[in-house]
Amino acid sequence: MKRKLAMLAAALAVAGLLLSGCVTKTENRPPTAVFRPSTNAVNVGQQVIFDAQNSTDRDGKIIRYHWDFGDSTEDLGVSVIHAFGAGGNYTVMLTVTDNDGKKDRANVTVHVNEYPKARIDLSTNEAKVLAPVGFCAQNSTDADGSIAACRWDFGDGVNATGMQISHAYQDTGTFTVNLTVTDDFGARNSRSVDVLVVLRSFEISWALVPGSLPQVSDVSKENTTINKTIALPFANMTRAEFRMTWRDDFPHWLIGAYNDDFSLKVGDPSNNTQLVRDMAGNISINFSLAEPPAPILLNARTEAEAQAQVGDKYTKQVGAGSWNVTVMLGEAGGAQEVTGNDLDTGNSWKLDVTYFQYQLVVTEK
Repeated sequence: MKRKLAMLAAALAVAGLLLSGCVTKTENRPPTAVFRPSTNAVNVGQQVIFDAQNSTDRDGKIIRYHWDFGDSTEDLGVSVIHAFGAGGNYTVMLTVTDNDGKKDRANVTVHVNEYPKARIDLSTNEAKVLAPVGFCAQNSTDADGSIAACRWDFGDGVNATGMQISHAYQDTGTFTVNLTVTDDFGARNSRSVDVLVVLRSFEISWALVPGSLPQVSDVSKENTTINKTIALPFANMTRAEFRMTWRDDFPHWLIGAYNDDFSLKVGDPSNNTQLVRDMAGNISINFSLAEPPAPILLNARTEAEAQAQVGDKYTKQVGAGSWNVTVMLGEAGGAQEVTGNDLDTGNSWKLDVTYFQYQLVVTEK
């Protein structure tokens, strides 16, 4: 009985304390928001993991995790993944709420790097084989930094680095050129362009080149014949000219005029012969041997290959060989007396031989 009375007294005492305001209910504490991103710097479009699992609430539990990524997008969850669609610095805000409605916030700034933009400028889109082509990346841009490196793949197994590059293709065809630029943050961007490589064009023509032999000189007496053999060992000859000059020193005693009578006879290696008689002091004989070929156009990699296509199909051996020259003086009389004495016993003469050849000329168009 005494024990029951004691318990009742204690209960009445506690009730009195409560009524008097001496004991109050414990106040709820707010949670603590904590998070970290998987990286504080990222390229546009790359995913970032935001993890708030280290957020706490000492007298309850967190029931809501709200994310504001600073780019007009939001999300819920302890751990979320987000990719930013444009470059810049974004303040990511986390708001946690506990079971008693208390909140706390934390924020982190994430830098988002813009990708560079590659641009290729060419000196030509249609190049000739072995001819250098200029490649330029100077108009590539980076909105929030600078271009740190440029790498070229010319599509023919050759690579190079640099802002400006010259490259010559060894073969014909269509080659895809790829440029990859890297900015100062390490972000990359690529651009491609096709280059058509064609054979080079060459004009094959023939130029006339003059030449001459050493002069032949001699003296002919009246009514004599002198034979000379002249060698022309040249191919591709178009014309040969034989020109003999002489001078009659004494006029005829009766008619008062020069009357020495020279004849020049020339025969080519094919036995074509021309004979000219003249009393005027010079004789010219011309042989037309061949006409130069008409110009032609060829496609090839090099000048040597173009010339090889021609080969010797246009070579003509016309005129090459021994030419026979005969000089004849029929009358060398001049200041003759009645007695028949002849003071003009002969005349000196000179023979000049000139010729023209055609030689192949290769000109790239």
